[in-house]
Amino acid sequence: MARSCIMVHDMTDSETSATEPAQVEPPRRLWWTAAHLLGFGLLLALAILLAKGPPVDRADGGRVIFTEADLAHVRAAFERTWSRPPSAAELRKAFDNYVRDEVLYREALARGLDRDDPLVKMSLVRKITMLGTVAAENTEPTDAELKAYFDLRSERYRIPASFDLVQVSLSRDKHGEQIDAVAAERLAQLRETEPSPEQLAEFSDIVMLPGVVRDASEDELARTFGTEFQKAVMSLAVGTWEEPVTSGFGVHLVKITHREGSRIPEWTDVRDRIAADLQFEGRKAAEDQFYAEILPRYQVVYNTEVSALLEGADGRGDAAP
Repeated sequence: MARSCIMVHDMTDSETSATEPAQVEPPRRLWWTAAHLLGFGLLLALAILLAKGPPVDRADGGRVIFTEADLAHVRAAFERTWSRPPSAAELRKAFDNYVRDEVLYREALARGLDRDDPLVKMSLVRKITMLGTVAAENTEPTDAELKAYFDLRSERYRIPASFDLVQVSLSRDKHGEQIDAVAAERLAQLRETEPSPEQLAEFSDIVMLPGVVRDASEDELARTFGTEFQKAVMSLAVGTWEEPVTSGFGVHLVKITHREGSRIPEWTDVRDRIAADLQFEGRKAAEDQFYAEILPRYQVVYNTEVSALLEGADGRGDAAP
């Protein structure tokens, strides 16, 4: 009995020693956990540093002063939006938002977020350009200036020729080689019956094309029926169903009901257009003059590569590689 007990005890010790190497060592697990926590802490600290930004010296000591003018501006903005004066609570909330925007704006400037930002750059370019053209914007041209401008550029305001017409379209896919015979037959019917605009659909195969066209320019005819049709219509007589006209759609039977020739209008008929064009050119000239006055204050320097590219493109208009 004693020997049996000893044997059981020896086997238990052997089994225990055999299973111990498979267990994870507690000190090593703790070391990895500590390393992970340290790495996470460093990343979190870096994220906070990036969010707060580096320390910035502010010339004004961080003071943001608001006056009655700011409050009046906020009140006026509220009234423009809601068409009524704000309550005391509404005014306070609107002014808090105004203060918030101003503080965030100044913080962005202090961190230099306005530099090298294309959107901010273009906004500032527009503002400085507006300052240089304010005189041109506020100058109203006189009638003498408008007429003189029109006389020098009257062709710009030429009114193109326009047409009123009715037409019947025949499909080449439907009639094939018989289309010329069908066109001759339909033409005879049209000349004999002179159908009303409402009846034209009974003679036409292509319903997607308009049967009645009014006050259309040459360009509009070309966009609707194609260039071949538009060129052929130019030589048609007014008031009669003419010989067939072809296009990419098929064959057309056309009657011009009215033709208005191209003409140059009286300057008073296009006065608003002339004023807009004159002000646009005046504004552009003022922009160029303003830039010419500012440019001498700066020394524009090109590095070697840029200079070589610009010199290579001079006189040729080639795109830079």
